[in-house]
Amino acid sequence: MISRTACSLTKRVMAVSPFPERMHKLMRLLSAECFDLFTLHDWNKAFVSSLQPELIIFDATPHPQLNPDAVDALRAGLLQTAHLQGVPLLFLVGEQATVASHSLPKGAELLVWPGDPVNALDKINGILDQRAATGAGVGVESGYTFKDLAIDLKKMIVYRGTERIDLTKTEYELLLMFISSDGAVLTREAMFDAVWGSQYLGGSNVVDVHIKTLRKKLGDSAASPTYIVTVRGAGYRLAE
Repeated sequence: MISRTACSLTKRVMAVSPFPERMHKLMRLLSAECFDLFTLHDWNKAFVSSLQPELIIFDATPHPQLNPDAVDALRAGLLQTAHLQGVPLLFLVGEQATVASHSLPKGAELLVWPGDPVNALDKINGILDQRAATGAGVGVESGYTFKDLAIDLKKMIVYRGTERIDLTKTEYELLLMFISSDGAVLTREAMFDAVWGSQYLGGSNVVDVHIKTLRKKLGDSAASPTYIVTVRGAGYRLAE
């Protein structure tokens, strides 16, 4: 099973986990099977463009030190970036995972972890084989729709019917985060870190400013929301 000769061809995988030691057995097997691995403790979307991975593995297994709201926001940011870059996603989840596989967009899959590393390897190879068979990018051409909004991911354009809605890059990223969040409540702090990064010097109230302008451009109302709902004391979520 494990390769014993020099690797003539490698596959590039990015793994994101706040506790990478939980993935040690899988990472060791992938390395032996000629995978180039890039392990991140924290998500940074800039690395997707610079490293150009063929697959992103995200450790979404529960841990008492992790804030569930922050994990939801990170998941939404990952989905957004993966769609824009055409990179498939594999979520490692616990047995009691609340994310239903049918709610994930094309190009994202689930795998219960901890588990058998060999089974995980088979799953990963299957995802990469499918990506190769379809000519790389996954889901980029399909875009998103929500109510009367349509998002062209390739062109980064939002439409309401035939009307184009001009958004800034930040407003666009926030809207994508909501639509890909599966209705989860996103805290201001988690959204701030996902869009601006934890190194950005500023307060989470900047999120409120951008949400206000985004709502205005969408013709939305905080009092009677169609797209974005304010959750008092917590943050925001996508309207039903």
